[in-house]
Amino acid sequence: MNEEKKRRVFSAVLSGMIMLITILVAILVYQLVGIVSRKNKIEKLDAEIAFLQSQIEQTENDIEVWGLEWKIIERARELGLYFPSEED
Repeated sequence: MNEEKKRRVFSAVLSGMIMLITILVAILVYQLVGIVSRKNKIEKLDAEIAFLQSQIEQTENDIEVWGLEWKIIERARELGLYFPSEED
């Protein structure tokens, strides 16, 4: 193999390696961007889940309060309703 042929082979191999490394880096960057965007979506969904769970707990507490007898009587009186024994 003469010197010129060795240089051509070396140049071809080097060019191929540079292209391969460039492609692999591009794929890596693309994957990292995808991972970061999915992580952000997951964080947003976790925040929304936490908010909805707090809303559910608040609603359950409201339902529990409105199921108590004193609250029902209080609301009935606000509407002008009384027990028959209380009407005088």
